[in-house]
Amino acid sequence: MLLTATLASAQVERNAHGWFQYMGDHPFSKTSRWGLHIEGQWRRHNLIVDGQQLLLRPAINFKLNESFAVSAGYASVNTYRYGRYPVAQANHENRIYEELRFRHDAGKVKVMHRTRFENRFEAAGLYENRFRYMLRGTIPLRGKNSLVLFDEMFVPVPPKNFPKPRDQNRLAILWGRTINPFWRVETGYMLQTVEQRNGRIREDNHTVVLSFVSTQPLR
Repeated sequence: MLLTATLASAQVERNAHGWFQYMGDHPFSKTSRWGLHIEGQWRRHNLIVDGQQLLLRPAINFKLNESFAVSAGYASVNTYRYGRYPVAQANHENRIYEELRFRHDAGKVKVMHRTRFENRFEAAGLYENRFRYMLRGTIPLRGKNSLVLFDEMFVPVPPKNFPKPRDQNRLAILWGRTINPFWRVETGYMLQTVEQRNGRIREDNHTVVLSFVSTQPLR
């Protein structure tokens, strides 16, 4: 029993990460349904000391109505070697993705459902698809403050070369502060669970998140 417990614990790697993010959904004008999504994420290992990932994600947005919006975009992802069980070498991945967002109110809570389908062009010519679903709730607090809760799961779908039915999950609790009608900041804690491609190692990445969020129209 002791040996089994030791082996099980050896398969979980615990890391401390820091994610520093800009996420902008910028309408072309105040009345336009069309807009530009601009996103950059500087993801660090050992909070800030070493590299984890660098992600750049531009997209085109279209607002169907007050509740529904769609996006199509591209992501460039550089993954670095980190932790006790790193990837064999740093690598670059290109993604194309399609996204649908649905927003509604549940009492005072603002709820968002986000589904995203990713077409992933990875290192060594590997191609995969992945489905992502996020459930996010924003709870207003006193003044310009809010509490943000979200959970997002990542599920590989055919064609896939992944040994498990789920490759990642993100669960977060954040404090939000509205700066003005177009800008807000969010910071807090996220548990990123990553199943490594080898099928043996799971990462529990305890992550500090700092996000700057903007909906400033381009003109």
